[in-house]
Amino acid sequence: MAKSGEAVKRVREARGMTQLELARRTGISRQALGAIESGAYQPGVTAAIAIARALGETVENLFGLEAGEPSRRVRAELLGADKAAAPHRVALARVGGRIIAIAQPAVRVALTPAAGVVDLAGKRRTEVETTRSDEEIDATLLIAGCDPAAAILSEWLARHRAPFAAVALPCSSMRALGAVLEGRAHAAGLHLRDPRSGEYNLAAMRRALGARRAAVVTFARWELGLAIAPERARSIRGVADLARLGVRIVNREPGAGARAALDEALAEAGIAGESVGGYGFEVGGHLEVAAAIAAGQADAGFTIRLAAEAFGLNFVPIREERYDFVIPETEMDAPPVRVMLEALNSRRFAREISQLCHYDTSEMGRMIAPPAAE
Repeated sequence: MAKSGEAVKRVREARGMTQLELARRTGISRQALGAIESGAYQPGVTAAIAIARALGETVENLFGLEAGEPSRRVRAELLGADKAAAPHRVALARVGGRIIAIAQPAVRVALTPAAGVVDLAGKRRTEVETTRSDEEIDATLLIAGCDPAAAILSEWLARHRAPFAAVALPCSSMRALGAVLEGRAHAAGLHLRDPRSGEYNLAAMRRALGARRAAVVTFARWELGLAIAPERARSIRGVADLARLGVRIVNREPGAGARAALDEALAEAGIAGESVGGYGFEVGGHLEVAAAIAAGQADAGFTIRLAAEAFGLNFVPIREERYDFVIPETEMDAPPVRVMLEALNSRRFAREISQLCHYDTSEMGRMIAPPAAE
């Protein structure tokens, strides 16, 4: 029996599920499932994702798909960076037989590519002049949320699954849930901790979606904490110091996971939020928090380590959080969603996110709350 078949059977039995029940949940015939478990048949990616989803496992754990090649070292000529400093983010290209490494900033101000231009705008509907075909529009994934790594997912799809593409709708966790609820996004990214249970995202999802069924798929774990301007590192060492006279913070909007975490931390320290300088100064994302501090508009703010390090700020970790995607059951079979799930079950993609963002991707692709069966 093939090892992947053994894994499917072992997990299925551990879940107390019969072959017939698993086949019904995945839309695979019982005969085909039996062939998979016996090792006579290796499922395609779509079937593998369906089985993993029903069993609450990752495709990687069950089938070992997409292991990919390990990282390798190449000799390159470095341009646009101090050669004495390392590490650098770089783009790679071969010119005249030589590999050129071009230094890349962690974040940048850039002209945003677009699919078209609004020609006639109404209250609910709009007309857009576009050069994109229906096929290209149908292949576009819309993700609402606050994770800067959405840009890396978009670039991954461009390299590995063209013509599929990902577009991020930057917003707070609660607004992301609202976008999914209103049918304006395929998936919502969130990091909302339930203060009573300490669990992430499930309680918020159930409150927002009610009886609507959705899957929760883990993306990564990250560190959330206090980003501090380097010149204030001696005077601001923790949350308690935010109440000091002259300290200014930058905040996120209500509904953001970072805003909720800040409010919890202030309450634990016995500090009223309104008493903190800059509490009402709100920006729209993790990178924006770090950018405001780096620009001297604030001394500190709650954000993720990735953002703080991208802008050269000091960082005091407060807690580790789990960032998940909530995907309505009605969107699970949409082609761009299936492609996203393939990426989340790719060891190569997980390694890339871990390397570039310093996230913990060991649980990437794990189905926490699969859609209920009919």
